[in-house]
Amino acid sequence: MSTTPTPEEAREALQDVDRRRGQTAAAAGRSRWTWLAAGVFVAAYGVLADRYPDFLRTYGITIVVFLLLLSMAGNTRWGATVLRRPVRPLLSPAPTALMLSALVLALLIGGTALATALDVPHVWLWSGLFIGVLLAAAGPWWQRRVLTRVA
Repeated sequence: MSTTPTPEEAREALQDVDRRRGQTAAAAGRSRWTWLAAGVFVAAYGVLADRYPDFLRTYGITIVVFLLLLSMAGNTRWGATVLRRPVRPLLSPAPTALMLSALVLALLIGGTALATALDVPHVWLWSGLFIGVLLAAAGPWWQRRVLTRVA
């Protein structure tokens, strides 16, 4: 009896590994509507910040606390119980993906700060719309890319 697999057995084993990697990535990811809702929320926040600054001065802390609670609900066992959703497996992304994410975030924040310093009109409106559309359009792609490399 040989311990070396045949080429066919090896191919089937590798296909099984790829299939399970995809299942793990799909289980760890968020659904598309979550990304769309986040994009709409960020775009609305940018519009509100530009058009109605008094609204954000009044309710800004409330919005931040709500977002923190929502994040906790989506990422903890307590939140999974409250939302009656299965707990997602925790996959930590590769350091290169974290560095690229940090770079993109720094560029977005730096660009918005620079545009504000240069007195570009309606900078909150445009940055909110840009980041919101970026989240809604590229969020699912980025998540799939990161999770399939990690899983």
